Amino acid sequence: MKKTMTAISVAALLSASSFAMAQDAGVGVVANAGAGVETPAVDATLNAGADASASTDAPASMDNSYDGLTSAVSGSASVDLAGISEESQVSIVLLSSLQGEATAFDEAFAANAEGTTALHTNVSANTVITAKLEAEGYTADDVVAVKSNADGSVVIYIDDRS
Repeated sequence: MKKTMTAISVAALLSASSFAMAQDAGVGVVANAGAGVETPAVDATLNAGADASASTDAPASMDNSYDGLTSAVSGSASVDLAGISEESQVSIVLLSSLQGEATAFDEAFAANAEGTTALHTNVSANTVITAKLEAEGYTADDVVAVKSNADGSVVIYIDDRS
C-alpha cells in the first residue's frame, strides 16, 4: 500500500509540475503521467493519469481580455522582434475579440504615445510581421501592442474597433 501511495504521489507531482512549467512558458503541452503498481497479494493494477493541454492558436500566456492587453502595452515598445523569422508563430488578435472593459487599456495606450511610436518602428522593421499584417489587411500603424512568449511566438494586438 505504501508503494501504491508513493507511485500515485509521484505521478501527480510530475503531471502538475509539467503543466505549470508549460503554462509559464506559454506552450501547449499534453501531460499524461501514469503509474502502474502491481501488488502480489491482490494482483491489482492502479493507473493515475492527468491530461492538461493548452491551445497553440491562442497562446497560454494570453488571456483574451483587455486586462491582459493593458498589461502588455507598457512593455510592447521594448519587445525584441529581431528574432522573429518565417518559422516563428505570429498570432494576430483583434481588440474586438477581447473580453472585458476597454477603458483601462485606452488610458494606458494614450499615456504611452512615445512607446507606441517605437512599437510601430519595431514592427515595421520586421518583414515577417509586416507580411503577416499585410496578408490580413493591416499595417504597423494598426498595432497597439506586441507580446513575446517564452516559446518564441509573438502575439500582435490590432485595434479594429470603429
